[in-house]
Amino acid sequence: MNDKKTKCGFVAVIGEPNSGKSTLVNRIVGEKVSIVSHRVQTTRHRIRAVSQHDDCHTQIVFVDTPGFFNNAKTDLEKALMTNFKHAYKDSDVILVMIDACCRNILATLSFLEKLKNRKVAAVINKVDIADKSKILKIANELSKFDFLEKVFMISASNGDGVSAVVEYLKDNMSEGPYMFDPNSKTDMSMQFRLSEITREKLYQVLLAELPYSIYVETELFKETEKKAKIYQSIVVAKDSQKGIVLGSGGDRIKSIKDMAISDIKDLLCKKIELKLFVKVKENWTKKRTHLQNAGIVNH
Repeated sequence: MNDKKTKCGFVAVIGEPNSGKSTLVNRIVGEKVSIVSHRVQTTRHRIRAVSQHDDCHTQIVFVDTPGFFNNAKTDLEKALMTNFKHAYKDSDVILVMIDACCRNILATLSFLEKLKNRKVAAVINKVDIADKSKILKIANELSKFDFLEKVFMISASNGDGVSAVVEYLKDNMSEGPYMFDPNSKTDMSMQFRLSEITREKLYQVLLAELPYSIYVETELFKETEKKAKIYQSIVVAKDSQKGIVLGSGGDRIKSIKDMAISDIKDLLCKKIELKLFVKVKENWTKKRTHLQNAGIVNH
């Protein structure tokens, strides 16, 4: 009988927007549990993703966080920062992601000072495309923080160096029972995951025209063995934004729908019937009920 003890722990993945946090989490978990976009603050929630290792004896629970930023002003920004703070304060290990292509990492270096009493490792990402002199400069700056346990150089997009990060995390998990079902990749509901897939497609299709205050709510999700029926509302804050989502003759929302169906089909492995509706909820970012529906704050 195999009596090897189980290990488990929480890992907060933090960093500035677009540093590659979600890409790293998805690669390690082996499934898209957090959406990816070049748009700032794509991740709005504390996404928990579960990864099993060592023949299922070690469970790593990743907490993918909104990118940190200074001077939160709107209710939405304040809610994002609350999610961020809870994530790293409640975690056993903190991975600080740094974009090697970023022109200025002063905000990250400043934030590192606040973590000196925690178990922290730095991850320099995008080393496959960054200028080598810039990578060395960042590494030199990080060497000044003597409390950092490790400094990794990786490419989250192609996987280079990621295995070393995983080995470090496995070594730093504590003996104890699993926190989540080892057969699950995330604790997020299927309705939430479906909403996030469609929100990702909104980011991809609308690009710079995407209203910052937008979210997707799955209002109906019914499935049988062979088919899933999904109704979703795309919520915008102003009536003028509705046309941006719909596009000329509905061409944009059709593209969004087709792209979302493709990803949802991969996730559920069955025929997908998806209907999208655009709704206007004025100033929804200032109303707690709508922030709850968007999954940004707890009920």
